[in-house]
Amino acid sequence: MKIVLWQNYLDVMHRVGEIDKELQLLDEKLKTPERTLDDIINHIKLIKERNALMPF
Repeated sequence: MKIVLWQNYLDVMHRVGEIDKELQLLDEKLKTPERTLDDIINHIKLIKERNALMPF
């Protein structure tokens, strides 16, 4: 059972790292005139997902 919990923790932390990378790319794109409404919506979704995974 501990292995399953440990693996879940690692999966969550891996996903948080992926979200952080995506957020960095979107942050840079949102500063340019080429940004789109989809970029803004994706940014908000990623922030919500990150907050759900890391509530602290």
